[in-house]
Amino acid sequence: MQFKKILVPVDGSGTADNALRYGVEMAKTYGAQLFVTVVADIGEAAYPLMQVNLDRNGFASVREKAEAVMERIKKQIPQGLPFTPIIRTGVPGSVITSLVDEENIDLIIMGNSGKGSLSSFIMGSVSQYVIHHVKVPVLIIK
Repeated sequence: MQFKKILVPVDGSGTADNALRYGVEMAKTYGAQLFVTVVADIGEAAYPLMQVNLDRNGFASVREKAEAVMERIKKQIPQGLPFTPIIRTGVPGSVITSLVDEENIDLIIMGNSGKGSLSSFIMGSVSQYVIHHVKVPVLIIK
C-alpha cells in the first residue's frame, strides 16, 4: 500500500506529539505529503462537565491556542518534507473527516487521547468518531 497524503490531527498533548513523530517518519518513508491539523474546538463550551463559558474573547482565545500549537509543530517538521499546516474551527471529529475528503488523505495518524483527564475522554471519543466515519486507514498512537 502506498500513502501519498498523511493527516495528523494534533492538540498539543503528548499522544498527539507521538502521533506527529510517527507521521513525520511515515511521510519520509513513503515520500508522502504531511498534513497537520489543529482544530480550534469552540464546541468545548457545549461539554457541561468542563464548565467552560466562552464569550467572544474566549472563542478568540481558543483560536489563538490552536495557532500557538501549530507554531510549535512547524518547528518540528524537517526541512524539505512536504508539509501543509491546517487550522480549522469546529467540532474535531467532523473537521478531521471532512479534511480526509477535501484533501484526498490516504492515512490518518492520531493520538488515542488528548490533553487532561476529562479531555482524554473527549479526544478518545474523537478518535472513535474518526475511525467510524472514514474509509481510509487510521493509525492510533499511544
